Amino acid sequence: MADAPILLCTSGALEGQRVEVPDGGLEIGRAAENGLVLPDDGVSRFHARLLLDNGSLWIQDAGSRNGVFVNGVRVTGHRALKVGDEISIAETVFAVRWDELGEEDTDTTGEPGSGTRRTAKRRWFWPFS
Repeated sequence: MADAPILLCTSGALEGQRVEVPDGGLEIGRAAENGLVLPDDGVSRFHARLLLDNGSLWIQDAGSRNGVFVNGVRVTGHRALKVGDEISIAETVFAVRWDELGEEDTDTTGEPGSGTRRTAKRRWFWPFS
């Protein structure tokens, strides 16, 4: 099963929008060159980066003045993200979700449509060396 990380905007100018994080990651900021543009004066031109690497999602502050917060804690360096985390950038808040790209899961008996989700094991490693 292939799945993709999704940012669901829960507060701010983009409230209600879903943003899929592409394989190459996503740059976030106020400048039009970013993959995700946040129209907020508290957002730096190049504020943060998301990296999707080997099934793991990471966030990095790109040297912003006002910072990036995950679950209320300021990110220094890099931080791994998981489902349910909240990312705050100025007045915008995103919830981290994973989308199954429309594929149906099976339970341990192999029966489709059982409603039980199967979670794939993810290898964790430090992608920034």
